[in-house]
Amino acid sequence: MKAPPIAARLLRRRPSILKSGSVHRIFHTISRFSIRSKTAAGNFCLLALCGFGANLNGLHAQADTLLALPSPEITAQHLRRQPAGAQSTTLDSTCLALHQTENVADALWKKSGMYVKSYGLGSLATTSARGGSAGQTAIVWNGLPLQSPMLGQLDFSLLPLVFVDEMTLQYGGNSAGWGSGAIGGAVLLENKSQFITGLSARLNVAAGSFGWQHHATTLRYGNGRWAGSTRIFFEKANNDFTFQIHPDLPETKQEHAALQQQGVLQEFFLKTRPNEEFALRVWLQDIARQIPPTIVQNRSQATQADALLRTTLHWKKTSGLLTLQTRAAFFTETLDYRDPLIGQASLSKFHTWMGEAEATRWLGRQSRLQGSVMQTYTRASTPAYEASPRQTRTAVFLAMRREGHRWQAQLDGRMEWVDGRWVPFTPSVGAEAEALRFLEIKGKIARNYRLPTFNDLYWRPGGNPELLPESGWSQDVGLVFHGKAKQLRWSYSATGFHRRIRNWLLWARKDGQFFFSPQNIAEVWSRGIESRLDVASAFSFGEIILTGGHDWVRSTNELAVSNPRIEQGAQLFYVPTHRVFAEVSVRVKHFQITGFQQFTEKVTGINEDVPSFSIGSLRIQYARPFGDWNGAIFLHIENLWDADYQVIERRPMPGRHFRLGFNAGFSTRKHTNSSS
Repeated sequence: MKAPPIAARLLRRRPSILKSGSVHRIFHTISRFSIRSKTAAGNFCLLALCGFGANLNGLHAQADTLLALPSPEITAQHLRRQPAGAQSTTLDSTCLALHQTENVADALWKKSGMYVKSYGLGSLATTSARGGSAGQTAIVWNGLPLQSPMLGQLDFSLLPLVFVDEMTLQYGGNSAGWGSGAIGGAVLLENKSQFITGLSARLNVAAGSFGWQHHATTLRYGNGRWAGSTRIFFEKANNDFTFQIHPDLPETKQEHAALQQQGVLQEFFLKTRPNEEFALRVWLQDIARQIPPTIVQNRSQATQADALLRTTLHWKKTSGLLTLQTRAAFFTETLDYRDPLIGQASLSKFHTWMGEAEATRWLGRQSRLQGSVMQTYTRASTPAYEASPRQTRTAVFLAMRREGHRWQAQLDGRMEWVDGRWVPFTPSVGAEAEALRFLEIKGKIARNYRLPTFNDLYWRPGGNPELLPESGWSQDVGLVFHGKAKQLRWSYSATGFHRRIRNWLLWARKDGQFFFSPQNIAEVWSRGIESRLDVASAFSFGEIILTGGHDWVRSTNELAVSNPRIEQGAQLFYVPTHRVFAEVSVRVKHFQITGFQQFTEKVTGINEDVPSFSIGSLRIQYARPFGDWNGAIFLHIENLWDADYQVIERRPMPGRHFRLGFNAGFSTRKHTNSSS
């Protein structure tokens, strides 16, 4: 496919199963516990966020689905995906199907308590989870970390939801499970192995304001023993919206902000035996975008071209009480940044090889033991490095879970060596119990850490190879109230968290130094309360689902910093103290209307404060099946009230804008899902 002009100009520069009755009884025991203890925290939240039945009978059918026995494949990974005592939310394929033209940043904005720091349409989007920095949120794809070793973070706007089958949002520290970076939370992106017989296809086409277009197609095929999946997407936008710098000034059009990206995710699955399977995945993506000027710049000519390749090979075998898995991966990414106005040209790239072996073993009827060994090798290069640094990491993970009739507890531990240097032992312990028929109590204590990035260690000038990892302890305590009456289901949760991180890495300027350098000079104290309300009710005409939340977060620096000037006890940059959000969805026959509203309190910026803002959105959809075919048309209205706001200082956001699209598909398949 011929690349349109923006991409053509930028891309030219880029270089080159269960066998015994005893096992069945074990899972039956666990499933009974799961039904009692997780209805509110897990299954009900999933119902409230994503479950939309056509009528009252549909609601009952969905509840029956939620109570189904878990498959052994899913349970084998459960210890890290949903650790005992921790708060998490899972968005499954039914939920994500409503957002196939969006990216992970959009989903986090509306479906989570994670604060998304967006630089504008088509621009960088990172997160702040429980008052943490952008590098303190781990991003995990099918069990493997995606964060850049150079930056320690990832641009969530470059993760298309069409490439994701299930997304789990973990809140709080889980470095014992996922390693470096999982201090504030983790975003787990999952793809499901689907051994289908037949063929299915789906096409998504959408267009909207400011020249935005999105096209995507998904094909699945197989004969039951082998299967494949091909997903392709293309997106482009001019992002030339108008905005006002000040109410007394005329409107200004955003310039030099075009975006174009395209990608493909190819998957192959092979079942060599009923209890053994392989999964090969290849993710290719190209991004070309212009970097717009800030409101204090006259113009910009900066551009950025990204290219990435992610390949993984998974093997899994289940035999009686034992599940074995191995994962191997090769990731490579290139970033080509250029700014002709200042004569800057910077080409950065990295290569990462990863391998992990994992085993999960049942010990009796109530206990599970899981362990893994992971080896990572990374090499990176950029003109700002004196050489091409390399890093070797070895990590050992071990977890033990004990489950009773109305309770469960879990102990995790991780040991890691980085270039032969030992990272202090990282443990965590969590527990949850059904105290009353309508009340569940949960809690977790964990040690967490984040390693310095390649830029922290080797950037010239300023890099410091002697930097220490950020580290500290976090504690969570939560109450979950839940109940049901006739056709009404409800849940309310309140989670309090507390975390202290020492050796916080901050780029600052020492006295007499003309450049900034990373230093272990900050100590950050984060604490807060997260409240969530979920209500679902079925009526004769359809159903109504309400979800909402309020986050109160105080994340303060406990040591004063002179440059940049940060006073002792001051709230961290871009961490709102209060954030409130709510979503209401009404479904009547084939129509579904969803409204979303959020309020974010003002935040402290590096140069100036960013005012508070309140924005809303509306989605209207009509969907229905036609035999083997099904389709839907939808209308999105974003920034419904046409608010004038910013998320990052000096980076304007668009006013009211629209997106209109349709999707259609057919299926002749029969399939079995599993997780690789």
